[in-house]
Amino acid sequence: MEDARAWLDALARAWRAERMAVRARLAMERSGRVLSERVALGIALDHLRIVDEQSAPGERVRIRVAVPDDIDLDNLRLSPGDPIRLWAEHPDEASAIRGVYERRDDQSLWLMLDHSVDDIDRRMPSAGGGDPDGSAGGAGGLPRGIDREYALDPDAPEVTFDRGDQAIARARAALATSDLARIRDVAALVKPPRPVAPVSWTTLDDALDERQRAAVDAALRAGDLALIHGPPGTGKTRTLVEVVRQRVARGERVLCAAPSGHPARVHPALQGLTIDAQVDADGANRLARDWRDRARQLRKSALGKRGPEAKERWAEARALDRDAARELANAARAIVERADVVLATCAVCDHFLLGDAVFDCAVIDEAMQAADPLLLVPLGRARVAVLAGDPCQLGPVVTAGPEVEAALGSTVFDRLARAGGEAGAQATSVMLEQQHRMHREIMTFPSRSMYDGRLRAAPSVVGHSLDDLGVAPDPLRPRPLWLIDTAGKDWSEQRGSGRSAGSSRDALDYEPGTSLTNIPVFPFDPSTFNPGHAERIAAETRRLLSRGLPPTEIAIIAAYSAQARRLRELLRAERAAGLEIGTVDGFQGREKEAVIVDLVRSNEHGEIGFLANTRRMNVALTRARRFLLVVADSATLGSHPYYAQFLAYVDEIDAHGSAWSDDAPPL
Repeated sequence: MEDARAWLDALARAWRAERMAVRARLAMERSGRVLSERVALGIALDHLRIVDEQSAPGERVRIRVAVPDDIDLDNLRLSPGDPIRLWAEHPDEASAIRGVYERRDDQSLWLMLDHSVDDIDRRMPSAGGGDPDGSAGGAGGLPRGIDREYALDPDAPEVTFDRGDQAIARARAALATSDLARIRDVAALVKPPRPVAPVSWTTLDDALDERQRAAVDAALRAGDLALIHGPPGTGKTRTLVEVVRQRVARGERVLCAAPSGHPARVHPALQGLTIDAQVDADGANRLARDWRDRARQLRKSALGKRGPEAKERWAEARALDRDAARELANAARAIVERADVVLATCAVCDHFLLGDAVFDCAVIDEAMQAADPLLLVPLGRARVAVLAGDPCQLGPVVTAGPEVEAALGSTVFDRLARAGGEAGAQATSVMLEQQHRMHREIMTFPSRSMYDGRLRAAPSVVGHSLDDLGVAPDPLRPRPLWLIDTAGKDWSEQRGSGRSAGSSRDALDYEPGTSLTNIPVFPFDPSTFNPGHAERIAAETRRLLSRGLPPTEIAIIAAYSAQARRLRELLRAERAAGLEIGTVDGFQGREKEAVIVDLVRSNEHGEIGFLANTRRMNVALTRARRFLLVVADSATLGSHPYYAQFLAYVDEIDAHGSAWSDDAPPL
């Protein structure tokens, strides 16, 4: 236990330091830029109006806010699950309401507020009427939402940090004979995993390949922890689905978790399986809705009135809202208790609806992105755990400096994978090797540079191309992988958000990523844009569209958010038709038939900033199925070993084009 305690103590110190760094960074962002600048950068929103509300389990409130039409929500640097603060006068005002961004609905956003109706009544400024005790008209009835505007900023994820603290404390206090202590000691490399036991099982998904079946077998035989290493396109998710189905078939309950909302995001076809949808379909929701409607009527009738009658109406409205929330919570708890499979983010695995539940198995996807304190949350609810991920793709982003990076940037998955080696980890760790996404020429460089050449293309994708989809051929870009080299074009990069590079605030425009606490982070590399590259990317996109490929099958991945914003402006009509433009973080785990990657950097000094993070580039270069076009300045990038290898590879397959050759006119 002593070694495990030392690990947990170091985690606790690093977790505290990261919390303070996140708070300081967000405070700097709020104080260092005026609201209009933050809105222009997609960091904040203004002129929001509350247009709908719902009671939610836990005496919380869910609201929908309308966003002005002139704000492009595609530029919003928030993802579902990110913490926010809603405010009226100042972002740091005491009355600011904390919550979570849940989802986008056209030109509006749904927010889950971390406060009861009573608390919101006390906090939110009144816009014409409140209860006789001085409380404002409440969000439970939202009378002020009609005539008052609000702003929104990202917030420090205090609840997430609290849950990480609690998970560390539970792991430290776990009895030596408990499941948590056993998993803790394996995760801390204090003890080896228990010997695996043979298990008999019959495949439910006959399409699994040999390595996928081996991974399922390892996951079913694991005594403590099993690792599934899933490089791009190798069917990691499909393999995990088989693991879950097999364990449920054995009568087990399974907790499925992911570190952020990206891998846990709900497909529209599965929306009916969410806890919200199931509660909505429950009889309790109809009763709660009646109580909410009655509360809304009472608030409306009490507006502008004073005296005992108005006070009584406000009190009755609050009581009805509390009863509605309690009824919803009871219904949600019952649904969770009878579920064989529960899916949540790692932090939400500590949700009150789960009570003291312990699951037979926890299956954690994208485990490489989970900082250890958050990984301990689902691990604390499991007898056995299956961790899946890829050490060669994005990991947790740490903002508090090198010492904290050393403690939080190295994950349980990474350490176990490195410590075991082929001999020691054979029984509990399997790497998937057959990828089902990329043409062989697109796959080969990532395989060589990141996976020791072990990846192979499945027969169904080894030679597939855009021609198979009826897309017209392009004689000037004849291969599935093509580089447009911009060296010598004098398309120099610029710094900032798209403003001139001389702005005194440019240093605050950090490039965002997905942090270990699931909020946008802005690492210390000023966001960069390149007007020449942007114009060329727009031309290449229109050329690709002119060949007959639908815009819904194309993605543009820009290395920097400022460039992504510029490209969205240049390609407005194409975006409206379904073209996607974003940065690397939004595309991990996804694919498109054709992908255009803009590496942006072009300067005389060979400075490449965070492009030196080859794991990020590995994500960008492995999203395309049939066609990958890379626009890059070889003179700027070529001195880095990774990009030198890439340039050598495109020369090897005769896929090295030049921006001097043509202007990419439509075909």
